[in-house]
Amino acid sequence: MKSPRSVLHLWLCIGPCLAALLMGACKKEEPPGATAADETGRALSDMELSVSLRSGDAAPSNAALVEATTEQLRLNGAIVIPLEKGRPGEKDADRVAGTIPKLVPLLKGQTSVAIRFQANVVYETVGLVLNTAQQQGISNAYFQVRTPGGGAKTGWINVSGYTMANRAEDNPVIPGGAQQSWDAFTAKWKDTLNGCKTAQSGNCAYVDDNFAVGGTLKIELFASGRGVNVDFYRRGLTPAQEEEEHKNRMKHLATKKEDFLQGRITHDEMVEILLLGDPSTQALFQFRYQEALESPSAITDTMAPVCHDSGVRCGVVIAGDNVSPIMKILTLLGAAFPDGKAMPAIAFERSWTPRPKYIVPEWASEKDPALEMALELGIVEE
Repeated sequence: MKSPRSVLHLWLCIGPCLAALLMGACKKEEPPGATAADETGRALSDMELSVSLRSGDAAPSNAALVEATTEQLRLNGAIVIPLEKGRPGEKDADRVAGTIPKLVPLLKGQTSVAIRFQANVVYETVGLVLNTAQQQGISNAYFQVRTPGGGAKTGWINVSGYTMANRAEDNPVIPGGAQQSWDAFTAKWKDTLNGCKTAQSGNCAYVDDNFAVGGTLKIELFASGRGVNVDFYRRGLTPAQEEEEHKNRMKHLATKKEDFLQGRITHDEMVEILLLGDPSTQALFQFRYQEALESPSAITDTMAPVCHDSGVRCGVVIAGDNVSPIMKILTLLGAAFPDGKAMPAIAFERSWTPRPKYIVPEWASEKDPALEMALELGIVEE
């Protein structure tokens, strides 16, 4: 019969291992000299995927499976690089070429990538993977997502023929996407506003008659901070056209000034003209992230007049901050183009590239002409 002391000694020896085993902390033994990059990664459960109102696209076949948790990036189950809070370290990513070097040879000969990422992996990592794939001739990407409702049912978003764009590109060419005019958007601005106003909360770009004329339309889905945006920009004017537009505005103000001095328009009418400011060249619609999970979504209604009801396939830029979680990008995309709506042509923005450097033209560095005129006419005081 063993003494109590012997039993106690045995328990002290095996107790810690038994406790670790019961808690699942015992890990597969790694080879000598193993690093974090060699460690066996944990499985990524379906419940950790992003939720999206679009999940009914066809599943990929013969695609390279790129999977990421916040700790690791894997290809077809094999470890590629470790991640630090969902981002590649400096030595594991070439942010000049925009690639993950260890992934380059592994994607050669592939035709598409299936992306299965933990929801809080950051957008920069997604962009680096997509850019690496594109440089190997891949332009089809499938994103695995969860359907709304809190369950583990999954599906796919298929982005075929995608391209990449730098942040400095004013209005990137998106193959397969129709180039719409800014005038076509302003004709539907009121309908777009009405769609935005169906949201429980948000910031809608209200329409007035003082919008610019001419130019092309840039559509951007942007995720940053706590919000998600559907943004429309006027683009495509040359510097000469912008200067000509400024001259025409000055002529218009001069005409209205003469009308005021001659008594053809009232004081209040002149104030309204001066307060209008420069014509609108953008319309930004901001929503809470939760709005992208509602079905039907106000984000769908905001996009409808320009893309769903226009009879054209839109070209859309997907953009986000480096640290924006992929769930916001995929949830926003699914709300803008849910199941049943045609997918747009898409350019993913390279979030690590520099923003454009804006050179202020000489005519734009002058004093505000409307304010100067208001002071001259005595409408306002300094």
